[in-house]
Amino acid sequence: MVSATFFAPYEEDVEPYIRLATEDFYELIEERGKADALYAMLDSIAYEIIHYQQWLEDRELQEDEAEEEGYKMVDRYSETINSILS
Repeated sequence: MVSATFFAPYEEDVEPYIRLATEDFYELIEERGKADALYAMLDSIAYEIIHYQQWLEDRELQEDEAEEEGYKMVDRYSETINSILS
């Protein structure tokens, strides 16, 4: 069971894509609260964006890098959006 996937085609003329599962979003809000539920969704997207960047650079898809860099991406976004909303 996954919250997001990245399709990395072997051929350059085939479009890659990211899919995000959102069906359990309201359950996540009830279990974790709105902020944590949003973070979880954003983290899933960021993780797959890192895989997309790896694919663009013709590198092997590295899970550890995707996880670490995905967290950093969401944290940077969170700091930016907080300063905008404040």
